[in-house]
Amino acid sequence: MNSKLIFHYILVFLMTIVPYISNAQYALSDTLDYDVFIHKVIEHHPLSQKAKLNDLKAEATIRSAKGNFDPVLESDFNQKLYSDKLYYRKSYSSLRFPTVAGFDLVAGYEKNSGTYLSSENQTGTDGLWNAGIELNVLQGLLMDEGRTALRQAKAYAAIAEQQRTLQTNDLYFSASEAYLYWANSHAALQIVQESIDLAENYFENTKTSFFNGEKTAIDTVEAYIMWQDRKNLLQSVLSSYTSTQKNLENYLWNEDGWYAIEQKVPTNLGNIVENDNSIVFSLDTLDEHPILQEAQFKLSALEADRRMKREKLLPKLKLKYMPLLTPDGEGFPGYNQNDYKWGFSFSFPLFLRGERGDLQLGKVKVQEQQLELENKTISLQNKILNSQQQINFLANQEAIQMENVEGYKKLLWAENEKFNFGESSVFLLNKRQEKYLEGQLKLVDLIMKRQLEQLKYRYYTNTLDIPEEQEL
Repeated sequence: MNSKLIFHYILVFLMTIVPYISNAQYALSDTLDYDVFIHKVIEHHPLSQKAKLNDLKAEATIRSAKGNFDPVLESDFNQKLYSDKLYYRKSYSSLRFPTVAGFDLVAGYEKNSGTYLSSENQTGTDGLWNAGIELNVLQGLLMDEGRTALRQAKAYAAIAEQQRTLQTNDLYFSASEAYLYWANSHAALQIVQESIDLAENYFENTKTSFFNGEKTAIDTVEAYIMWQDRKNLLQSVLSSYTSTQKNLENYLWNEDGWYAIEQKVPTNLGNIVENDNSIVFSLDTLDEHPILQEAQFKLSALEADRRMKREKLLPKLKLKYMPLLTPDGEGFPGYNQNDYKWGFSFSFPLFLRGERGDLQLGKVKVQEQQLELENKTISLQNKILNSQQQINFLANQEAIQMENVEGYKKLLWAENEKFNFGESSVFLLNKRQEKYLEGQLKLVDLIMKRQLEQLKYRYYTNTLDIPEEQEL
């Protein structure tokens, strides 16, 4: 027998007995449904629980600010004993009621006694009651620290509510994005596996044809290399699949905590994010977006602070009026219009440098926030418009690519028929298969990109279908 022919037989035999590296897919039969997945993410993921804490932060902020208007009970007691003599004993208790109207209601009781007690502090044996009002006439009449703090607290509470929405949206988006990439890599894995099975079949047929004298040994080598190339491609796809799965597992939480997935397949790639034709969004409602609402409430808080700083330019003038209520014979306080205390206090910095500097700084902060709001508005508007156009572009590309894939499939089938009749070569068959494989992989990439763009559009327009959450 010709030595060259013997070599060819040995080569084919060696390729036949080469250990087969299993290219089988994972035996994935159970589906990790997207809707179930995203519901568990929103319900149990730590970042979702963290977002819910914004409600508690908002409640605590408002409660803290309302503390500026809580009634205040005060008491003061002084006594002096010297050389077995009670020089004086003075006690005073009061209850102050701050109001959101800018004045304080004050009620008190005073009782003093002693050998050397000053006459102005005499109250009688039954003590002396008083009730009255303290009012800031200039600075603090329209705005003061308490009312400013309450307005800012309400703004911060509204900001916290918007932040909860934004944080939940961010989590929903990132989890859905991870699911899309995982589904894409799984679809690519299926396509490459199908290609490997096809290449193996070509190799086996070529080998059989060689033994029948219909193909040359070099044809078997070429078919074998094609098969090996597909298996090498599988390793790359498997690497991507493993990476996307591990990334997805960052979002796998249930009532028992974090868990990993095994033997799972994703929802069909084309059915994860619904088509957005049903979504009607008007740019006129853009101001209602949480990103812009958050910026608006920040501006409101800064405006309240600026108004308070402008109030500081006025002099401080506080008026006090206290009717004195002397107990009658039965111990009940009695009113006499001629018995009262009154007074005022006044102060005014001559240069107002600190106040004017604070006001200027407050104005700058307001302007900064206004510019930030304008920038966010235009940026968000352009993102929405761009996303709308990108969805259309990708949908058109997807439709064209789908037609191309059908065309590649027909060409591959025709080339395979010619190959079976001996009218084609492994080289041409390999080229047809490469184009078909590339076309399929490009198609699933386009489907994933369109789904991702639809997800972005829902994110930008705040129309994500967030599952209902249970409160903490």
